[in-house]
Amino acid sequence: MKKWGKYLIAAVVVIFVGSNLFLLLKEDSKAARTINISDWTTINKGNVKKILHTNGVTQPETETHMYFDSQKGSLGEILVKEGDVVTSGTPLFSYDSQKLEERKADLEDEAKRLQGEMDSIDQEISQLQQIDTNATSDTTSTSSNSKKVKLDVNVNVSSIVEGNVQEKVAEAEAEKGKLEAALTENEAKKSRVEKELDDLNVVSTVDGQIVKINPDLKDPMMTIASTNSVVKAIVPAKQIQEVITGQQVELYSKLTDQTYKGTVAKVITYPNKDKKKNKEPMYSFLVKLNSEAINEANADKNEKTDNTKKDGQATDGQISNATTGQSQSEQTTDTVNQENQMAVKEDKPLLVGTDMKMQVTVDEATGVPTIYSKSMWKSGNKHYVYQLTTNGVVQKQPITLGVAYKGKNQVVKGLQANDVIISDQDAISLASTSNFITPIKTYVIQKKELKSMTKKQLAQYILTGLFE
Repeated sequence: MKKWGKYLIAAVVVIFVGSNLFLLLKEDSKAARTINISDWTTINKGNVKKILHTNGVTQPETETHMYFDSQKGSLGEILVKEGDVVTSGTPLFSYDSQKLEERKADLEDEAKRLQGEMDSIDQEISQLQQIDTNATSDTTSTSSNSKKVKLDVNVNVSSIVEGNVQEKVAEAEAEKGKLEAALTENEAKKSRVEKELDDLNVVSTVDGQIVKINPDLKDPMMTIASTNSVVKAIVPAKQIQEVITGQQVELYSKLTDQTYKGTVAKVITYPNKDKKKNKEPMYSFLVKLNSEAINEANADKNEKTDNTKKDGQATDGQISNATTGQSQSEQTTDTVNQENQMAVKEDKPLLVGTDMKMQVTVDEATGVPTIYSKSMWKSGNKHYVYQLTTNGVVQKQPITLGVAYKGKNQVVKGLQANDVIISDQDAISLASTSNFITPIKTYVIQKKELKSMTKKQLAQYILTGLFE
């Protein structure tokens, strides 16, 4: 090679190196602000759930108290026992009915007396009316003998007898009217006594189970717990502010080894009575279990049991009776016993006082752009990311966050799905918008791609790599 050729190559190298050094050292040069990005990620749509983890205990949904009214009398009889299951209308206890029974008997005797007097008056009236009839007959027969006798009888006898009879009948009917009024009043008193006797039997107004009885008549005398259960959780004030009615809850019982679903039914914003000294106030909320969720849990368990039984039957089918040493009837009996034991276990109710692990969904966003906290920067109360644009620059992009939980955040404003951002906070330190380059991924370069490129394209890519 001629000397001028060597000098030309050396000059090109010197110019190339010098130009790059100049661009790198120049304060406002683009080259000085071109950075190498090795860690980036794409914004995807997803779901963000904010979960409150806590524990709870099952308890009756309601408790109904029954009280003893001493004004109605003394206690007669307690008709139920603790643990009895009752329905609305079931007699619970009764008051002593002796005084009312005596009063009722007196009124019944009085009614008999009044009725007897009325019967006597009816007989008297009947007799008086008979006398009046006989007197009229005597007057008619006497008149047929002589006119003088007829005159005497009509004036001196018949008119007097008839008048006295009518007067006596009127008096008897008046007395009978008084007795009828007295008998009506007596019946009214008797009805009131009978009603009081009915009220002596105190009945349940709800369906539930008798959980407490005070035979010493201290209030409340009886407590009836409803058969429906709720789960009560006690949390600090900071957490109770996030709980509202209607939120979805997932619960797990280690005792039954089942997962249940429920909803927040009530939030009690009054401090819990069991507050200890020198402790922050605690508040509670109630979760009502979904009956459908319980049925689904039982169905899932039944399905697992069925699958287990099918697998067992398939295995048994490969073994002869001679090998197992059991007859077919013995195997059938064992299978029935196992099924009964499984049924007893599956039908076991969720007992009051069962500890439950709870996950309350206090906030949720679905189908939204999401970002992880490690890909964000924070300045005061504001958040931002470094976004890689399609123009080949990396820029500082402010964002507004929504639901956040365990490092996963909803992006409300500032980014959309498929936007590209730097994924690592420690990847760069950038003060303003800059150009960026990314490392070449040699594993995706194949010979066929290189062969398909034109010389112009190859030269363009090589120069871009050198100068960018």
